[in-house]
Amino acid sequence: MNRSRPNGFTLIEVLVSVFIFAVALLGLAALQITARKAAFESAQRSLAAAIGQDVLERMRLNTEALSGYTGTLNANTTFSDSLDCAGPANLAVCDRRDFQRSLLGTAETTGTGTNVSKTGGLANPTLCVTSSNAGGSGQYTVTIVWRGREPALPEAGSENASDTCGNGQYGTNNEYRRIFRISTYICREGVSGGCI
Repeated sequence: MNRSRPNGFTLIEVLVSVFIFAVALLGLAALQITARKAAFESAQRSLAAAIGQDVLERMRLNTEALSGYTGTLNANTTFSDSLDCAGPANLAVCDRRDFQRSLLGTAETTGTGTNVSKTGGLANPTLCVTSSNAGGSGQYTVTIVWRGREPALPEAGSENASDTCGNGQYGTNNEYRRIFRISTYICREGVSGGCI
């Protein structure tokens, strides 16, 4: 009896190949989702860093009104639409309004009419400016906090547990709180504790 050699694939081989291919596609999809989440968190942190640097630079340019920059700023802080930005004290108020607009992303919107959404800012942001010598030369710290999309790892929040900026606004244990902090020494000429 002459047996011919089988050619082609069996149904089992095809099913195994399809299964392996499907698992690989699911893995790629999960990787893409993780990458998009990380990219969003990175973009939020980059925006916070840019705003924090802007705050410090404007403070360096307006040292006569340093005390006008200290305090907490969030979405509930109100400013007049007709601010006069002449003079150091008024300029500090105008700068704080600009910081709030940057935090909320008012320059980047989507939609029209009554359906306009702000798309360029941080989620539920709070900005805190503190100093060892408010109004004079000293160490100034800008802290920006916002709500992340996913809870942070427990060890990631432990180093920021003592920071009170936005404390209690981002989950039961602040697990959604993201923090960016930048500090610098600002020198105010002509006042006690002058420049080094």
